[in-house]
Amino acid sequence: MEAAAFAARANQIDEAEEWFLSAERLARGFDTTDPRLAVTLGNLADLYHGEGRDSEADPLYLEALSLLEQVDGPESARVGRFVADLAVFYTVLGRSEEAEPLYHRALTALEFEYGPYHDDVLVLRTALAGFYLEQARYQEADPLYREVLAILWDMPEPDYDRLLTVLNEYGLVLQALGRAEEAQALLTEARTIREQL
Repeated sequence: MEAAAFAARANQIDEAEEWFLSAERLARGFDTTDPRLAVTLGNLADLYHGEGRDSEADPLYLEALSLLEQVDGPESARVGRFVADLAVFYTVLGRSEEAEPLYHRALTALEFEYGPYHDDVLVLRTALAGFYLEQARYQEADPLYREVLAILWDMPEPDYDRLLTVLNEYGLVLQALGRAEEAQALLTEARTIREQL
């Protein structure tokens, strides 16, 4: 796995693939409670996805998910993070009907494990809101952006980059919903923060 990762960083894709395939062959001999096969398949799928070989990546992601569910249980935090990555993968491929339930599943698992203030939860909630924004499903995006914004304002040290993203995206949602004054207030707040940075 380390050799594969090193080769991938050096853009030696064929060599990286061979190392990952060697790791997969070894990992298939491990006990079913060992997570290394799932991790190997997930990394190989990432390599394929990075090379635009999504038809090869897709079944590997699904097999890796199935294995992780067996090892950790279907509601674990690690499974939740993997499901979130799979949701993003399907979003990139334009397979929104498959992506949406995965976002919800991941959000439920991670929020249960970590609570609403955890960074993974905030990232995922923002991603789901952005997913709805891209699909012009503004009514569904609205409460998600509102929740994320409230949490970001409540943090002792705000993440200004994320705050700016949420302010701008939520402003677009509010404009689309015909709430121009609220949208303008958010965009003005974003401009003020940018000027102070």
